[in-house]
Amino acid sequence: MFSLIVILTFLLPPFSAAYSQQNNSTCPSCPPSFQGSTGVIGPPLQAVHLSSKPPTGLAIDPNLNLYLTYPRNSGPTPNNVVICPTLDTEIAWPNASIQNCAPGQNASTCFINVQNVVLDSLHQLWVVDSGIPPGEKSPREFGAKIMSFDYSTAEWKSTHVIPRELLYGNLNLNDVRINNTLGAGGWAFLTEISVSSSLLAIDLATGHALRRLYNASVVRADEKYVGVFNGEPVYAWNGTTKSYQTIGADGIALQGGNLYWGVLASRRWYYVSQSLLIDSTKTDDEVLAGVVFPGQIATEQAGFTADDKGRVYIAASEHNAIFYVDTFQSQVTDTVNGTPPGGQGFVKPEDLVVKTLVRSALIQHADSAAVWDGWLYFCTNQLELASGRRYRNVDARRGPFASYRVWVGAGPAV
Repeated sequence: MFSLIVILTFLLPPFSAAYSQQNNSTCPSCPPSFQGSTGVIGPPLQAVHLSSKPPTGLAIDPNLNLYLTYPRNSGPTPNNVVICPTLDTEIAWPNASIQNCAPGQNASTCFINVQNVVLDSLHQLWVVDSGIPPGEKSPREFGAKIMSFDYSTAEWKSTHVIPRELLYGNLNLNDVRINNTLGAGGWAFLTEISVSSSLLAIDLATGHALRRLYNASVVRADEKYVGVFNGEPVYAWNGTTKSYQTIGADGIALQGGNLYWGVLASRRWYYVSQSLLIDSTKTDDEVLAGVVFPGQIATEQAGFTADDKGRVYIAASEHNAIFYVDTFQSQVTDTVNGTPPGGQGFVKPEDLVVKTLVRSALIQHADSAAVWDGWLYFCTNQLELASGRRYRNVDARRGPFASYRVWVGAGPAV
């Protein structure tokens, strides 16, 4: 259990769960070789929840309630989505009955394998479900979907099932972001992490869905990619048989009319105009021509999010850190390539600079993140210590798996 130092509540904004500030120089859940690591950067972290199992998805609602998802990629879990009323308690959300599909139940009405839960600008909570049961490779019929709920009542509002004709190549939904201002009723944008990978867009007014950039280089993993975690190279292992990670487009953020994403098994990130992505008159080649590659991002990355000041945040899992990039020129504070700080408009792609927000031994593979009320929230899950990434498949993860918040002084991107 983490050693917790109580922070007086009048020093912090109100929150529904008990928070505690963490000493960044120690890491009780880290491997022994990582204890006492130096090189801490940024403000202190505040623990918002301690999970007994590794979460992948995170959301925060306007009442500062925390939500986490426990995927079933490696096997069954009792609850796919929970709300966390205190530092170490959880309740099935939106209810207990939806957590597991009953035999014969239509898979569009229940959870199969939820990867993330996300708040939109209308304060709806969206769940993204890959629809792939544990041990299987393809979605169950009607299982690959996104579902929306009223955060205050937990009432179901809508479901958008990925059409059967878009399920080719073992489509594997991973993350979602919503632009409520685009089109007649908003659009949902998703990443999916099959070997071929792709991006998806769903018109929330009509249900029409597009699958873009399938098997394109900008969504596929690097060939024979080898990452690093806690100073050790990471392969994929099946017993003593070595292979390589193949996870493609993963983290996603919406900012300033663009869609940003990273390829997990790589150190690459990209962005493209949302309007171009949803234009059904454009071919994939035309969409690909509009994709911008700002350069290497210096890390494998699982999660992206953005704030209303133009920052795009990156969960920098190889560095036990959270990186960020200023995309609004008005927020830039340094001269880059002759362009002075300040000004208007977007930062030119060649002038984008990746910076470190926070680095700490406590950040053991940050995954999903969200911004609310001035804070950046993120979960950690020690993914690179999981059995599939360890020689002879020895699972080296150790709980609790902490979720944190760190001050950024901004709200969520609109």
